[in-house]
Amino acid sequence: MKFKSFKLPALLMVGLAMFAVSCFKDLDTVPLDKNVTTSETVYDNPSAYKQVLAKLYAGLALSGQQGPAGQPDISGIDEGFSTYLRQYFKAQELPTDEAVIGWNDGTIQDFHQQDWDANSEFITAMYNRIFYQISLCNEYLRETTDAKLDARSVESTLRADIVKFRAEARFLRALSYWHALDMFRTVPFVTENDVVGAFFPRQIGAPELFSYVESELKAIEGDLVAPRANEYGRADKACAWTLLAKLYLNAKVYVDRELYSDCITYSKKVIDAGYNLDSKYKNLFLADNNNASGIIFPVVFDGLRGQTYGGTTFMSHAAVGGSMSPAEFGLDGGWGGLRTTSTFVAKFPAVGGGTIVSPNDGNTSYPLLYVPGNYQGTAWTPSDATTVLASPNADGNFEGYLYFPAATEFKFTTGPNWDENYGDTGADGTLESGGDNIKIADAGFYKLNVNINAKTFTILKTDWGLIGSATPDGWNSDQNMTYDPTDRSWNITVNLVDGEIKFRANDGWDLNYGDTGSNALLEAGGDNIKIPGAGLYAIKLYLDKPDYTYSIARPAFDSRALFYTDGQSLEISDISQFKDGYAITKYRNVTSTGAPGSNLTFVDIDFPMFRIEDVYLIYAEAVLRGGSGGSPTDALAYVNAIRNRAYNGTAGNIVQSELNLDFILDERARELYWECHRRTDLVRYGRLTETNYVWAWKGGVKDGKSTPAFRNIFPIPASDLGANPNLKQNDPNY
Repeated sequence: MKFKSFKLPALLMVGLAMFAVSCFKDLDTVPLDKNVTTSETVYDNPSAYKQVLAKLYAGLALSGQQGPAGQPDISGIDEGFSTYLRQYFKAQELPTDEAVIGWNDGTIQDFHQQDWDANSEFITAMYNRIFYQISLCNEYLRETTDAKLDARSVESTLRADIVKFRAEARFLRALSYWHALDMFRTVPFVTENDVVGAFFPRQIGAPELFSYVESELKAIEGDLVAPRANEYGRADKACAWTLLAKLYLNAKVYVDRELYSDCITYSKKVIDAGYNLDSKYKNLFLADNNNASGIIFPVVFDGLRGQTYGGTTFMSHAAVGGSMSPAEFGLDGGWGGLRTTSTFVAKFPAVGGGTIVSPNDGNTSYPLLYVPGNYQGTAWTPSDATTVLASPNADGNFEGYLYFPAATEFKFTTGPNWDENYGDTGADGTLESGGDNIKIADAGFYKLNVNINAKTFTILKTDWGLIGSATPDGWNSDQNMTYDPTDRSWNITVNLVDGEIKFRANDGWDLNYGDTGSNALLEAGGDNIKIPGAGLYAIKLYLDKPDYTYSIARPAFDSRALFYTDGQSLEISDISQFKDGYAITKYRNVTSTGAPGSNLTFVDIDFPMFRIEDVYLIYAEAVLRGGSGGSPTDALAYVNAIRNRAYNGTAGNIVQSELNLDFILDERARELYWECHRRTDLVRYGRLTETNYVWAWKGGVKDGKSTPAFRNIFPIPASDLGANPNLKQNDPNY
C-alpha cells in the first residue's frame, strides 16, 4: 500500500521519552495529542495497532506529526532537515565518489572532506533518528505483548494480525540496528525487555550487535508473510532475507567473519521468490514506481498525504539546478545542490544515450553549381538540388561530392537550367561552354572541384575511413567506412575508447576532415573530434551537403547513465557552484506516462531501499568471494540480466572471465547509485579510506587524497557521550 492516509493515534510513550532524555541530550519527544496521557487509551481502538505500525514505517520517511514542518518528532533540528532517509542519504553518499552537494549548511562539507568529528550535527541527526526509530519499535512491542492483549481482551482475529505486526516492527528495528552497526559499530542497546524508566543504556559491541540482528531476522521469519504477499510498503519474508544477505556480505568488515555461504543462501531465497526486473530502469525512480517490478522494500512517499522536505523530495529537488527545467522533473523548482564526480561518470562507457552529435545542415544559401547527368536517369535534371556543388566563399570555386555509378556522363550548369552549361571537349580538365560530356568509367564516390572563373576542374575518387586514438588501431591505420547510397552517407559501427577521431580519404592525410569549433561542421584539416568514452558507436559522414557534417550515436549504450551535462562541467573546481559536476536525473516526480506527480513540491517517488537487482549483485559477489552453494554460471546470468536491461539487448553482456570483484563494485555503482549503498560498498572493498582510490575533494583537496582508516565509521556523537557514562567513543582517533 501507499500510505495514502493514516491518522496517527495519540501515543504517550513515557518510557520512550525517559530513554531518549537519558541517551541523547537533543532527543525530546512529545505526545502526539496532549489530551491523551496513557497508552491504554490509544489501544482502546482496535485499528490503533495497525495505525501505530504505520507510524513505525513512516519513521523512515517523515519526521513529525504534521508535515512538512510544525510538529517534529525530535527537537533541536529542523523537521524537514532531519528525516531518516535524508540523513541516511547524506551519510551513505556524500562521503563517496557518487555525490557532492553545493551547500554550506553547518558541517555538511565535512562529509566530502572526510574530516567529520563527534560534534557533527548531521552525524548526530542520523544517530538520533536511528535510535528514535528503535525506541518507537520497542514501545510498540511492549504494548503488543500477550499480557497486554489479554488485559485488553483483544479478539483472536486481530491477535493473529498483531503477530504479523510485531514481526514487522522487529524487522524495522533490526533494519535500524543494522544501520547503527554499519555506520557506528558499537552503540547503546535497548530492547522492549528493558525496564521503562530513566536509565543509562549499556554499550553493545559489534559482534554482539551482529548476532542480535541476525537472530532477530531469523526469529521473525516464520511470522512474516510470504514474499510479495503483504501490502505494498510493508515488510515480508523477502525483506528479512535481503537484510540477512546484506549482513552476511559485510560480516568480514563488521566482525571479521567470512559468511559468504550464508549470504548466498539468503540471497538465493530472495531470487527464488519470483521477483522480476522491471523492463525499464527509469521506472524504478518515478512518481508511480509503486507499480514497478523488482522492488522488495520501499520507503513510501506521497506528495499529498505524507509531505516532507526530506526523502525523495530532497533527492529530486536538490539534484535540479543550472539550465535544468524543473517542470520536466515534475517539480516547482530546483534547489541546485546535488551533483556527481567525474570519477563516478567514468564508470560508464560513455555519457548520454542515442545521438551524441547530430548532423548540422550548415549554410544552405551558398552559390551553387549544378551537375546534371545520366546517373539521374533518362532526364538530365539540373534543378535536382541533391546534385550540386557549392562555393562557400562565393568566389567562383565550387566543391562537392557525388556518388556516380559506372559509365557516368555529366555536365556542369551555372543555374537550375541549361542556359549556361559546360563540358570538357578533349578530356583535358578544362571546361568549354556547351562542351562534351564529362565521362567517368568506374563507379565510386567522387570529390569534384570546379573553378568556374578559370574554367578548370578536378575529379578525385575517394574512399573514407575513421582514424584516431579512439579507434582500435589508433593513429596507425584507418577503420574503413561503407557508403550508403540511400542515406547518401559513409557509415561505420565500431567499438571506440575514450579519445579522438578524424575522417580521412584514401588512407592518407592529403584529404582529411575534423571539427574546429565542435559544431558538427567539418573543415579540411580541422580539429580532432572527441569521443567521450568506451563503447559501441555508429558514425556517419555526410559529404553530400554544401557544408560537410557528421553524426555520432550509440546504438547500444548503458541507459543507466542518467546525467545532465548541458552547461555542466565534468570536473569540479568549486563544489559550491552547481555547474561544477554533472547533474543526475535519476529521481523524477513524473509517472511512467509522463504526467507530473500529485504535488510539484512534495513528490510521490518511493525510495527503493531493497530491490532484486541489489540481491543479484550480492549473490554474484558472494560467489566470487568464495561462498559455497552458489554457481559462477548463475552469478554471470544475474549480472547479465541487469546489463541486458541497461543496454536494451545483449551488447553490454560480459563473459565469465570478465566477472571479477572490481567489476562487481563498479556494476553496483552503475546500477545502485544514489540508493544509499556506496559508503558501505567502498568500506567493504577497502576503498573508502587508506587507498589510492580517490575522487574530487576527497580529503578536502581538489584532486582528492587518501584518508585514515578510522573514517570507515562515524563517531558516536559527543552529546550522547556526555549524557551516558556507559558509552565510550567507538574509535580513539575521534
